[in-house]
Amino acid sequence: MSADSHRSSWYPVEYGYAPENIKTACQVLRSFYNYLRYHRACPEYDEQIQAALKMCDTAEDELVKTNIACLALPGDFNVSASTLFGGAQAGLFAGDKEWAKEALAEGLDVNDIGLRNEEARIKFSTGIALLGSDEQQDLLGGTKVKVIKRESTGLKVTAIDLPDNITKYMYSTQLESWRDKLARLEPLGRLKCKVWFPDDCDEWDLPKDKYPDGRPHKDVQTAYEFWVEGDVLEKCFIGMKIEASVLTLEGGLTFLDEVKQTYCSFYTWLANEIWMERKPKEVRWVAKSSPDYDEQVEINGLNKDGQEKAQEKAQEDDEFDDE
Repeated sequence: MSADSHRSSWYPVEYGYAPENIKTACQVLRSFYNYLRYHRACPEYDEQIQAALKMCDTAEDELVKTNIACLALPGDFNVSASTLFGGAQAGLFAGDKEWAKEALAEGLDVNDIGLRNEEARIKFSTGIALLGSDEQQDLLGGTKVKVIKRESTGLKVTAIDLPDNITKYMYSTQLESWRDKLARLEPLGRLKCKVWFPDDCDEWDLPKDKYPDGRPHKDVQTAYEFWVEGDVLEKCFIGMKIEASVLTLEGGLTFLDEVKQTYCSFYTWLANEIWMERKPKEVRWVAKSSPDYDEQVEINGLNKDGQEKAQEKAQEDDEFDDE
């Protein structure tokens, strides 16, 4: 369990997702585990060590994938829905603002941030027209569609359905029709997920006498299906964990409003690793009359000792100064 948590939760937070660093970190652990097995330092734990060695291979593969997937998600269709229905992406596009023109003249392109409302409307309506049910298509063509539910949840990927040839053909046809307004229009597939509840600090805050079995909603197994571009789905994998905001529209359509973080399939959270960073620094109150008292006085950004050393160095430099 500690091996899982080290690679899945502690290491990414402390060191990031650089592929070469991940490879090195996993190799260091492999060498340590192989050393233990070679010298039979703890033969009674040999099975656990073998499992930890296999986890090194999984971690080296999945840590890189989770970072790539997090950068790619939620995809243009979900960003379009979020833009149109007041989600996290609404109002982010700044390419049509006056200050953006000045930034563009200085070489800063802000058009990649968010989507224009017109572009979002085309991408969203195309997805509904090609993949939506009759009820969803009727809602889109009728009165204003409303958001009926907003929630933040953990998700576990259970299946990935890439777009089929028919969907790809229909999207290519639609792209030709909108070529003057869209740079790209990728075919949609399906990302199927179920609710996932990480064992994080929330569990520790619950009164044990009132909730002896943990959070009361842990047995909920709600399933979700999101429409996501095929090139984004290729970066995801079965078992990947996602922390996201989900919006549900009338007609039952759900979309990823915002993907906050992605995790490995073996993600494990340990409270003691997080608590290590929260230990307060020791503070001692020492009376001025005490021999342990050492007053630090800063002058021009230097304490007293530092200033004296700086003055001594300046005198040494002046000793051989011709001027």
